[in-house]
Amino acid sequence: MKMITLLWTMAVAGSLAAATQASEVDQLKSDLVGQCMGGREKCWKFQSVDQIKALTIQKKTEDSRKRVYTIALQLQAAKAGGKYSANARVEYTKAATGWKIKQVGLLSIRKVE
Repeated sequence: MKMITLLWTMAVAGSLAAATQASEVDQLKSDLVGQCMGGREKCWKFQSVDQIKALTIQKKTEDSRKRVYTIALQLQAAKAGGKYSANARVEYTKAATGWKIKQVGLLSIRKVE
């Protein structure tokens, strides 16, 4: 009986962790809309969540004032545009109303089709 309880507890904890991860990814996607990453030569402007086909959190660090994510992205440009694979560093700062994006740094981007 203890083994069944332990397995059930582990399954629930895993589900909660997956749900937290999913909501964190959804929040990142939403926060990226309206942001730009890159410079003059290679730049991406996030116009909608639909452009972000996949977002994976590779690394996260946080302290009381700053949260930094390193993420991998699969992006789709407008209907006539191509597909891209990108890596970025997203830095949040703590504001009175919650976490706000301070900077989106483009680490790499390449066309995949």
